Amino acid sequence: MKVNDFIQRLEHSGITNAKQETLWLISSALGVDTSKILTIEKFSPDEIEKINALISRREAGEPLQYIMGEADFYGRDFYVGKGVLIPRHDTETLITAMKKFFPVEADEQKLKFLDWGTGSGCIAITILLEYKNSFGYMLENSEAALKFTEKNLRRYDVQNRAKIISEINCENNFDLIISNPPYIPSNEISTLDDTVKNYEPHSALDGGIDGMDFYRLILKQAVKILKPEGYIIFETGNMFQVEAMKNFNDEFIFEGEILDTGNFPRCIVLRRRD
Repeated sequence: MKVNDFIQRLEHSGITNAKQETLWLISSALGVDTSKILTIEKFSPDEIEKINALISRREAGEPLQYIMGEADFYGRDFYVGKGVLIPRHDTETLITAMKKFFPVEADEQKLKFLDWGTGSGCIAITILLEYKNSFGYMLENSEAALKFTEKNLRRYDVQNRAKIISEINCENNFDLIISNPPYIPSNEISTLDDTVKNYEPHSALDGGIDGMDFYRLILKQAVKILKPEGYIIFETGNMFQVEAMKNFNDEFIFEGEILDTGNFPRCIVLRRRD
């Protein structure tokens, strides 16, 4: 078999970026740089077996990131796999908002933040790497996700500046709460792309009837755990959620929003009143 044979298999499976994905999968299977793969005239039986194993998983609809074992976020690679939400580029708007309201050059203060629903840890770890004096608490209850959280902390050697927690027991302690919570309305889960609904954890996607369950929970707890004048940065999923949080209650002031590449307010920023 040749490279084109594998490319055609993914094309027939409806993979849009079939050629590039094939090169990535072959590179992963054989440990060969993608630039050299097209020069290979034919593969050995052992190589074909290794490549087939990965191509078959992609043909079945498994996310490329799970097969490769990594996903890019804010220019860095993070370990991912079954049981953890795959980082999305839209979520990088949270970091954009962070830098707007907490300028990196002002990092002399020891920023203390909470990443609610940390998953792979990509948000918290990015903050730790961008803000050298910060300390992060990473809230997560999924044992499957925590395996990747811990691996990613070790990968970037920031485990001594973070603490993984399963519950919150501190008061008026955080400068910032940041979260990409489950926000998809329950009745929309079945409409998601097969690679999402059939593989990624629904616990990281399903936000209840209107997608607002976790926003309400976090905002209720924030009164107890966020310092006066502290910030909350949320990823959002639709305009109903954005508008609802702009006027959620008198405890929080709407500070701004960050648009994604589709010009949608993907991120909203709230500040607790003094």
